Amino acid sequence: DSADLGQMHINNYGNRTTSDGVVPLVPNPSNRFTGRTEVIAKLKRYFFNPNDSAQKRKFFLLHGMGGIGKTQICLKLVEEMSGHFSTVFWIDASSVGTITQGLKGICNLPAAWSSGLGGSPESALHWIGSLKENYVMV
Repeated sequence: DSADLGQMHINNYGNRTTSDGVVPLVPNPSNRFTGRTEVIAKLKRYFFNPNDSAQKRKFFLLHGMGGIGKTQICLKLVEEMSGHFSTVFWIDASSVGTITQGLKGICNLPAAWSSGLGGSPESALHWIGSLKENYVMV
């Protein structure tokens, strides 16, 4: 399932399921989250550098000890830059199993399903990689 927020569709695939497949779960952003403006500004510059004329896929790894705000930074970045992404894929990467389940859940999206995906994690990654519009996967 996806939520339509203006032009942006957020597809979240967590680790809870129902009879009809994967139920999207997004961590709730904390209303007490403050600061980290330098990190968020650095990520914005990285992804949306006006001097970078080549449109290429970009990656980053945000890492650190548990509880220091990595998820909140990602949520804030996506919120502030929502106009730049047509789709946000949120995958629970806490284990190989949740990653696999999340990718399989993507195969159930109407747009993915109509592309004839086989339902495997690999086919989901292939489909995502073929998207022409800007998307972000967290």
